[in-house]
Amino acid sequence: MNKTITILLLLCFSGKIFSQQINSEPCGQVGVLDALEKQYPGFKANYEKQYLQQVHPKIVANRKIETKDTFYTYDTTYFVHVVFHVLYNVASENISDALIMSQFDAINQCFRRQNADTTNTRSIFKKRAGDTRIQFVLPTVDPNGAPTNGIIHKYTSKTSFESSQYADEMKRSSAGGNDPWDPTKYLNIWVCNMRYFGQEGLLGYAFPPYGQPNWPSANWVADNRQGVVLFYKIVGVNNPLATAAFASSANGRTAVHEVGHYLGLRHIWGDAVNANRCFVDDYIDDTPVQGYKSNFDCNQSQNSCNTGNEDEPDMVENYMDYSSNFCQNMFTKHQVNVMRKGITEFRTNLPFKTKLDTIMHVFDTVVYNEFKFYVTDKQRIYFELKNADLLDQLLVDIYDMTGNKIISDFQLSKNENFISTAKLATATYVVRVKTNQNKLIEKRLVFITKN
Repeated sequence: MNKTITILLLLCFSGKIFSQQINSEPCGQVGVLDALEKQYPGFKANYEKQYLQQVHPKIVANRKIETKDTFYTYDTTYFVHVVFHVLYNVASENISDALIMSQFDAINQCFRRQNADTTNTRSIFKKRAGDTRIQFVLPTVDPNGAPTNGIIHKYTSKTSFESSQYADEMKRSSAGGNDPWDPTKYLNIWVCNMRYFGQEGLLGYAFPPYGQPNWPSANWVADNRQGVVLFYKIVGVNNPLATAAFASSANGRTAVHEVGHYLGLRHIWGDAVNANRCFVDDYIDDTPVQGYKSNFDCNQSQNSCNTGNEDEPDMVENYMDYSSNFCQNMFTKHQVNVMRKGITEFRTNLPFKTKLDTIMHVFDTVVYNEFKFYVTDKQRIYFELKNADLLDQLLVDIYDMTGNKIISDFQLSKNENFISTAKLATATYVVRVKTNQNKLIEKRLVFITKN
């Protein structure tokens, strides 16, 4: 398979450009995949296999098993250096440092769930919203040791960068762009004037993490092509150029969406394009089944798939939907988990330091291939097994922090099991999951509270 084609997995472009309309749709992965399927029959199936391997190392069902109102909790914060390359041919394209800084702040706020509009997350989804504990930082010195603010302004003789073939010319000085800083150590973000088949409408794109499993190394994207590309008119918060068709993208969330792709996330509706839309998934456990992308609005009544008694509306609040910037306000905790894997398993040199937080947090959900366990406010620790082959094969011990065994050899004999914590004092405990041959599978701290 041609290298230039195969890496177009998570690229973003306007899906309606083909009808000669100017549209602010940020991602058109569907069109890319359809084109690749026609050229390379079987491409979609191979892509699906790759994505599943990244999100769930071993899938035991074709559809998601939804996990609702649970937590992933982390005690490590990853710090990532970001450099902005602003490329301009005319003065209006040379957007100000103030706009760049507002964009930088918006990315950090959204990834740390510190954006002011978190209050707009509907109650049905609020407990699923997560802090990625990924912090972006502007460098103070460049790779040569010279002082910098992490923002580069560079004149280009190119009036625009044509992206119909994703030639990535903005990433090469020899082609009128600017060479990236070491992409294994920096998140490079290029800001420029882009066209797709000669028209405005392509708001941004990003490649998925280098080295995703199930793809031959010849098909992975070279390091010098890694990063995020953004259309200059939608960069920053309240960019004065974000008018008309771009008005719904004036809140800096397109960049958040693209960084999500850069760290491994898929569109929330799974890029469904056919009659079986509600049977196509994003393979994120805590997002509702969604059959359609939102249409740059904030329609909270949108419900594209009816899934029965516990049916939920579409999660238009999610950054990986196509809703308006002004109602996007959350990543889910499983999306957080995928992005953190994007750093720890694929972009391993990217974080330049980590911060270990000493404050204990509630460990509500732990994912380990075939099972998960989490604490609930119903004074229970739940253990869920997706694979029936593990029934009666796993046991649980619980210890207090002095090493005393409180519960011994609790057997996981059903797909859903629970241990009552009603008689346990508010404290931190060690939960040890083992095989019936006493082989340790997982050991975690949990915090039990009566609140």
